[in-house]
Amino acid sequence: MRILHTSDWHLGRSFHGASLHDDQVAFVDWLVGVTADEAADLVVIAGDVYDRAVPPLESVHLWQSALERLSELAPVL
Repeated sequence: MRILHTSDWHLGRSFHGASLHDDQVAFVDWLVGVTADEAADLVVIAGDVYDRAVPPLESVHLWQSALERLSELAPVL
């Protein structure tokens, strides 16, 4: 069984006032690609998905999209 484990995405984080959203979109694209390329049987996402208690709406949409895309490839826990 191939398990892909990831954590600490911190969606919604900024760096010195600059949004990292585009970089986070690129990360999700990369992760989906790795999941497919490695034929993962299970994806485990362990904590710190968002950077703050109330994330920006674009980060919530990115999380939803990531879950949908990953779920097409393997179960997500």
